[in-house]
Amino acid sequence: MPVPKKAGRKGSSAAEEKPPYEPNIPEPTTRADFMKYWFPISLDDKTAQKLLWISEGSSKVARTSDAVCPYPNRPERYDDSPQVLCKEGLEGFRGYWEVDYGGWVVIGVVAESAPRKDRGVSCGLGENEGSWGVGWSGSCYQAWHNGDNVDVPLPSSSTMGVYVDQPAGVVAFLSVEGDSEKEVRLIHKFKAQFQEKVFPGFWIGTNSYCLIRKRDE
Repeated sequence: MPVPKKAGRKGSSAAEEKPPYEPNIPEPTTRADFMKYWFPISLDDKTAQKLLWISEGSSKVARTSDAVCPYPNRPERYDDSPQVLCKEGLEGFRGYWEVDYGGWVVIGVVAESAPRKDRGVSCGLGENEGSWGVGWSGSCYQAWHNGDNVDVPLPSSSTMGVYVDQPAGVVAFLSVEGDSEKEVRLIHKFKAQFQEKVFPGFWIGTNSYCLIRKRDE
């Protein structure tokens, strides 16, 4: 994973509001299709590593310096990797969300049992078998899983969409482009076999941030 070096309260209300899962339907391709599966998410400060600062109603995570946030120690908190998960996880349904970002970040999805304590297994998002992520390297996108990466030569965008079909094991990352009429372009799609709930996650470099977008009015 490029330099700089970069598990939680389980929200169930969003999942309970989802309609019954329908298998064998076409995967979405347009932004309008993805928006049908909009999944509201919020950052879980109980998982945030202490270099990260949560603000704006748990929608923004930033790392502006080496200043340490006085979070209490918790078993679900990341110790070393400057990462944070969301409160809401996906299990048994599809979900889509969008994130504005700046600087060096990896945006991804993390299995509930993925490591958070750097005890012999890397906790970095995309550096273990329980996480999948995409970030902008400065010249291209890089898609990461289990320490392996794929370079994707697309133009950069300041907004990324993430689509998860948890029962089907699909994780897709999309570049969100345009102003008033937004559209999406596929960056990379992973195919996995999920045996548990998965959570939105973020790895934040110095002087970088992620802001979870609200649904379009």
